Amino acid sequence: MEALFRSRSRKMLNVPREPWPIEYAAEHAELNRDREQDRIPFAYRSPQIQHRSYLVGWIRTRAEKFMFCTSTVHLAIYILDIFMDNFNIELDRLHLVALVCLQVASKYEERDVRIPKASQFNSVVNNRYQLAEFRDLEVMLLSFLGWKLNLPTAAHFAEYYSLFAVSKKDWCQTEFLSYETFWQEAQRAVKDYLDLALLDICMMQFLPSIVACACVLLARQQLRLIKWTEELQIITKYQCEDLTLCANVILRSSNRGIERKRKNADSPDLGYVTAGSTTSTPEGITSKRRIIVCTEDSNL
Repeated sequence: MEALFRSRSRKMLNVPREPWPIEYAAEHAELNRDREQDRIPFAYRSPQIQHRSYLVGWIRTRAEKFMFCTSTVHLAIYILDIFMDNFNIELDRLHLVALVCLQVASKYEERDVRIPKASQFNSVVNNRYQLAEFRDLEVMLLSFLGWKLNLPTAAHFAEYYSLFAVSKKDWCQTEFLSYETFWQEAQRAVKDYLDLALLDICMMQFLPSIVACACVLLARQQLRLIKWTEELQIITKYQCEDLTLCANVILRSSNRGIERKRKNADSPDLGYVTAGSTTSTPEGITSKRRIIVCTEDSNL
């Protein structure tokens, strides 16, 4: 299992990252379950909430440029959501806020050698801002968070729970030629659904651990497996019924993205819509997905 954990760290996140030893991963997941109960309340009151979809895509594109890991992206977007929910941000400062959220998240999640300087972040917007603005906003943001960045996201939980997304018993029910290929396909599916979960602000109503488990559930559905197993129930402490609502919200996000692509509905939106703001869907999903209904030992 430790070998699988190392494989996922390199292949799924696409960056070198020191993995948690498997004997500590379970304890870390349990610690995060406690921490997620203390999240800052979210009220859906941001005056700039209509620009969130664009900003999420924009952050993800810049994160790819800097080769940041998935956890950095999820933490940056969580910080962005909380900050925008509590402050009225001028439109010409939205990119600055997004960059500082990404900068702060990278300082917590990435190795020191991988953390860009403020000048490098500023270069992606053609040096639009003063470097002092990065420093001042970073202090303001950290003060708002109480200088606490150990904020678990769905990506943090998925690092552990996805290790158990499929088993060799599941593999025997498929046509995959090797278990490694089957396992890697499950990891890709989990990550794809994690990406989808970022797109919908309604996901803030769910605990990150539930979102992560819902992504595992959806990945298993995509692979046409029994939706939830006794092993997953023991490891996650969630039953399938606990995840159904969250999984269906993710599916609706996927279906809305498909509809938007069909309509090709690009609009000016105050200059904040670009190619990076379109909704992506997991590989292989080209039509609307079915709503999940959990029944005991049910197959698709």
